[in-house]
Amino acid sequence: MSAATDGLTFDHKSVLDVGAGTGPLYDELIKHPGVDYYACDISAKMLSQSSIPAARKFVGKVTDSEFPRDRFDYIFLLGVTTYQSPDELDQTLAFISAHLAPFGKAILSFTNRASLDHFFRGALRLAKPMISRGVIAQAFATHAYSQDDVAELIEDHDLYVAKSTYLNQTFSPFNTLLPRSSVSLARWIGSNCPAALLPVCSADFIVFVEHASSRV
Repeated sequence: MSAATDGLTFDHKSVLDVGAGTGPLYDELIKHPGVDYYACDISAKMLSQSSIPAARKFVGKVTDSEFPRDRFDYIFLLGVTTYQSPDELDQTLAFISAHLAPFGKAILSFTNRASLDHFFRGALRLAKPMISRGVIAQAFATHAYSQDDVAELIEDHDLYVAKSTYLNQTFSPFNTLLPRSSVSLARWIGSNCPAALLPVCSADFIVFVEHASSRV
């Protein structure tokens, strides 16, 4: 959350939170005066557990939802792309391109294909019958990307990556079995890891995307 919002100004800005879940982003942004926030998620149950007002939350895919406004200063897609098929991601990027306000920003997180965590998860899935807990044991498909993959995908929609940040320096299965120790280790790695090794040590990355026409 901190990596996705740090340095951004939300006062009197419009925000669309795609895959809002239980509303942690709403709880953070509602502190800003005049923020015009909207959310959608395919899970009605998760949205029902949020503090997002009923008029501000929509159940369903973003590409199938009708919002009270057409353009947004910020569009967030956090923890979603991992579970979207390539076709769904392409449709979502087309939506972002069509509905991002001029000089607006879209903030998207991705599972890092180059990370050790991704490698370990792949290896652990081979031992799936022996694993009984955590996301690793789930049957649904997941998708990982490199930063070059993402740059190429968004170019097709007249978008570009203005900034990117590696985050979540954790490794499976230790982040599930020893969560507190894993968080402490992640903080230490994030502060001390050489920049050249961050792509290998980071389970995820965030990109800040803008319209190609706004590039200076």
